[in-house]
Amino acid sequence: MPLLPSSTSRRRGLIALGTALATLAVPLSGAYADGPAAAGPPAAAARAAATTDTHTVTLITGDRVTVKALADGHRVASVDRPKKAVGGVRTQTVGKDLYVFPDGALPYLAAGVLDQRLFDVTRLIADGYDDAHTASLPVIVQYGGAGAARQAAGPLTGLTTRRSLPAISGAAVSAGRARAARLWQDLTPAGSLTRAKARSAAVNAPEGQARPRAAAGPAVFGGNIGRIWLDGKVKATLAESTAQIGAPDVWRAGTDGTGVNVAVLDSGADTGHPDFAGRIASSQSFVPGEDVTDRHGHGTHTASTVAGTGAASGGKEKGVAPGARLLVGKVLGDDGFGDESWIIAGMEWAARTEHAKVISMSLGTSEASDGTDPMSQAVDDLSAATGALFVVAAGNSGAGGIGAPGAATAALTVGAVDADDALASFSSWGPRQSDGALKPEVTAPGVDILAARSQYAAGSGSYVRMSGTSMATPHVAGAAALVAQRHPDWTGGQIKDALVSTAHATPDIPVTQGGTGRLDARTAALGTVHAEATAWSGFYTWPHTGDRPSARTVTYTNTGDQDVGLDLATAAKDANGAAVPAGVFTLSAPAVTVPAHGTAAVTLTGDPNAAPYGATAGLLSATDAHGTAVAHTLIGLDREDERYDLTIRATDRAGRPLSGVAALYRTGDAIPTQVQIPDDGVLTLRRPKGEYSLLMYADLPGAAGPDDMGLAVLSAPQMTLDRDRTARLDARQAHRVSAVAPQATEDRMTRIDWNRVAGGVRFNANYLVPLTYTSVWAQQTDRVTSGSLNFAARWRKAAPLLTVEATGPYPGERGFPDLVVQAGSTLRPAGSSRLGVVYAGLGRTADYAGLDAKGKAVVVRYDRQADPRDQPKADAAQAAAAVAAGAGLLLVVNDTTGRLSDWYGAADGETKSPIEVASLQPHEGAALIAAAARPGLRLAVTSRPASPYVYDLVERHDGAVPATGLTYRPARSALARLDSRFAGQAGTTGDNARYDMQDFDIYGFGYGTEQALAATRTDWVTPGDGAFTWYEESGTATLEERSLRTDPKKGSRTGSDWFLPVVHPRLNPSQSLPGRQGDFLVLNVPGWGDGGAGHNGFDRNLWEANDPLHETVTLYQGDTELGSTAYQQLTATAPSGAPLPYRLVAETSQHGVFPTSTQTRTEWTFTSGNGWALIPLIQLDHGVATDLSGNAARHTALTLTASQLPGVTGAGRIDAATLQLSYDDGAHWTPATLRATADGSWATTVTAPRTARYVSLRATARDTAGNTVSQTVVRAYGLN
Repeated sequence: MPLLPSSTSRRRGLIALGTALATLAVPLSGAYADGPAAAGPPAAAARAAATTDTHTVTLITGDRVTVKALADGHRVASVDRPKKAVGGVRTQTVGKDLYVFPDGALPYLAAGVLDQRLFDVTRLIADGYDDAHTASLPVIVQYGGAGAARQAAGPLTGLTTRRSLPAISGAAVSAGRARAARLWQDLTPAGSLTRAKARSAAVNAPEGQARPRAAAGPAVFGGNIGRIWLDGKVKATLAESTAQIGAPDVWRAGTDGTGVNVAVLDSGADTGHPDFAGRIASSQSFVPGEDVTDRHGHGTHTASTVAGTGAASGGKEKGVAPGARLLVGKVLGDDGFGDESWIIAGMEWAARTEHAKVISMSLGTSEASDGTDPMSQAVDDLSAATGALFVVAAGNSGAGGIGAPGAATAALTVGAVDADDALASFSSWGPRQSDGALKPEVTAPGVDILAARSQYAAGSGSYVRMSGTSMATPHVAGAAALVAQRHPDWTGGQIKDALVSTAHATPDIPVTQGGTGRLDARTAALGTVHAEATAWSGFYTWPHTGDRPSARTVTYTNTGDQDVGLDLATAAKDANGAAVPAGVFTLSAPAVTVPAHGTAAVTLTGDPNAAPYGATAGLLSATDAHGTAVAHTLIGLDREDERYDLTIRATDRAGRPLSGVAALYRTGDAIPTQVQIPDDGVLTLRRPKGEYSLLMYADLPGAAGPDDMGLAVLSAPQMTLDRDRTARLDARQAHRVSAVAPQATEDRMTRIDWNRVAGGVRFNANYLVPLTYTSVWAQQTDRVTSGSLNFAARWRKAAPLLTVEATGPYPGERGFPDLVVQAGSTLRPAGSSRLGVVYAGLGRTADYAGLDAKGKAVVVRYDRQADPRDQPKADAAQAAAAVAAGAGLLLVVNDTTGRLSDWYGAADGETKSPIEVASLQPHEGAALIAAAARPGLRLAVTSRPASPYVYDLVERHDGAVPATGLTYRPARSALARLDSRFAGQAGTTGDNARYDMQDFDIYGFGYGTEQALAATRTDWVTPGDGAFTWYEESGTATLEERSLRTDPKKGSRTGSDWFLPVVHPRLNPSQSLPGRQGDFLVLNVPGWGDGGAGHNGFDRNLWEANDPLHETVTLYQGDTELGSTAYQQLTATAPSGAPLPYRLVAETSQHGVFPTSTQTRTEWTFTSGNGWALIPLIQLDHGVATDLSGNAARHTALTLTASQLPGVTGAGRIDAATLQLSYDDGAHWTPATLRATADGSWATTVTAPRTARYVSLRATARDTAGNTVSQTVVRAYGLN
């Protein structure tokens, strides 16, 4: 009889300590030569100082994902599902990035209407979108249908509109985390209803017919919402440089940008800087809670590059267009980051409200875009609507591609070169993702650029040097202002043509990396001839049987008074840098004459049939009569490389079509693609040549009765797509995956691991199986011939919480093997009893009229609601009616396939109903209902609220999923035994989780299960045998204790104590260990390690009012205090130079959490110099045998163990220790006689006075390198 996962509201993650994610404040600038870079700690130091080991993220679906980092680089992740969630959760890792996909989100992801970044837990944490840093998740919604842009998001529960974004027919909204689950229900009501109806209809489906896993219809959101995006973080991406682009020549010609509005959307500006005096015409901040003042420094630098007057330098350090009118829009916060919606709002303000002619944006996303993202959409739409020119940084990702909004077609995208016109190493390359369009179009100086420094940013002086495409972009924006002054009637597109076509050629830089060349402001503004910027011949798809040449007209414009003759020529190279045949690009004429104040055109034909596969890019160059190149046009085409049809055929065990969502991964890709297999079970995709892996989880009939639902794991781990191929996901080849323990058990947790490594890249897909499934099945596969495949199953099994057996007159099977205790109900006391049975219809109050239910087991039908959002209220009403009638047990008969998994507690998700509620399968319940009226029928009920044993089992198969051997039947002799004790108040519960850390993954996955306190438990675990290790943690409402990773051997027997003495500050590798990082000491000292071997302990209520746990950590160098903090983590600046002695003091006190360890004081001394190293803090452990109350015998043995943490620098051999005892809370101390033991510890015997109630300890230890520790624990343990 399974139990649904316990509510882990008590399992609060440790709240972040220190400044929130300080290392995110890195602009799209490369390295600083001086100034801001010197202000803060190095990136690694800041990261360690700013983050803790634990982060919790509530997804848009309401699922709470908690990730804990271990010191060795591994992590553990758990998922707490909303009370009414349907289905399970898939976790996928590619490399080190973790994605968590609840089943309900998969159809929307596969349909492309839900942003996959919303489930990228690694990214959400890195961007500060975890629960500790933001109370709501920022998203962007785009509406669908007529009048969509005017549709408000307000009616959706939990969704708050922050600002309208008409440029993309959408809005920036906040999804409140506390109501995320209800919001998801509101967003997906049709899908929820369809799934419920489909599951209900499947009860009577023919045997062998597949049960649908998701809605068969299209994935459509409610609230008139067409698409949902993460409102992601965007980061901020001069005398010498202005001369490099020829700006002084333009100034001497009387053109300095006067009268032109240039908007700079960045981190604001130092409006008091002399270089901006009289130049800023308007400003506005779009960053909530911040004014336009630039406290980061990036915006001041870029704005002054555009239009600074150079007043602070006597006019020397001018911007490119010192006469332009600046419009300052603050869209990046003081940390250098901004939400995408802030940037879009700034674009609309600049283009529509302020009518900016040029808009400079030195910002962008770090990942490549195909130009369909919200910011790129906004650039294209606003450019077309207003005629503004958006000048955007290409980014600093090198070969990583062009991010948003630089990927927009209309954007003038800018790369960076150095003073010698060599491409900067950081400058992002093109072409654009997906269609090969040419980006960036031009480059500009972006290395060591000197420009204005904000007085509010770090550094000194009026100017500072920075590097990045951020610095190149304002050069082009300023040049655009110069062109706009010369040609006030030109559109943004015409200005873009002039700037791109007149750039100074840089033949050593490929066109896909540097566009037409380095910006030439003099020629762009003062020249008389220019051409169209780009003549793109298109993207041609495989197999190229019908490819036709594409003709494009290229227009040349002459603003001068004389006709100009131009000779034309093309030159292009393939993706490997080799020149392509002349026939790829041909011209209708070898020369044109452009009349004065007129235009001339030539037809460029791109022939894909003559081009190699991949991107071909080059220039159409025009030279005058003197042989001087006067204009260049970007030319190119992309001939898609090999693509073939991959047909996926999915069938159930009866050979019928099977639908659902599958994960398709091509070796080397960043992340798998979610694909929806339609109702007919056949999906054909056109995909690039390569090696693929395919994985699908699907619903099948279960192993036993007609109401059972099984989970099928269907996969094709290795497919070479070098021709049209078919992948078969065939449940007829699936075999049952199960574990049988030596004792009677039920599953508390089941997880399936499917891990593929190919080409050196790991694709891992785990599935936390919900208890709605009664069995798991896996399709056999061929053995992989390259890389590796690991298939594993993980079970946590324990004694059944509740068993029910019919006695007396009862037809058929008397047991109820699929009975499930529902979450939110109160368990019956331990023991056995016999209950009478009554049937109460739908279990509503009226159904009890005239019914004697007092003390009986009441059987009711599931009261399914038409709208799933109303179900929790109906469930609570069923429980309340049963309580009011005096029922002793409520049995709910499910009405669909699979087990029922509902929350029968109060709507707050915390308060339990006062009755135990369990569900039955429809066929089981029907028999019980039919027999309920028979005289003499009784139910024998046995309750075990605290299991005396747990089996944590793992079965793993490497290389292939086999056809046999998928049933794991370990004998006890093949397992390792762990005897666990959990201290605490009798009748209360905590939580316990044990994670198997597989060698093929950096993550361990699972969730905690409820654990009775003041209890003992015998655990049996599968030995890892080098393939995996075990990591365990236990918690209460106040504390979380973490163990060391272990690999117990079969037949071994060890013990583990939780929440027992001696509680004291203790470090272990389950946390980030204290270390030196350059000039910073980053110190993490958990204060609450219990008596378990090597355990460390954390305060779960760190920032809550009336927290009963208190800790301070203070660092000294000599007698000088370097820093102190009121919690466990401290980062302090340490003197540079030769090694110096330091003293670290941790003090704790607590009230009411334990009867022992009321106060502790631990002092470490160590020596540290420059560099990067873990600090040698000696750890002490006190071993004393106590009962579950924390009391020991008055005459007892005590051990003292001193040790060094792994990987520390500067440690010696532990060579001395002392121990003192006190029986009056530290008023008087008595030395103890220690004797060395064979294992390197010390032992003594304690004989306490008859009147003593507690023993306090004061211990010291030292090593041969001079490191020391002294630790005092008041009331270390109690006495019987």
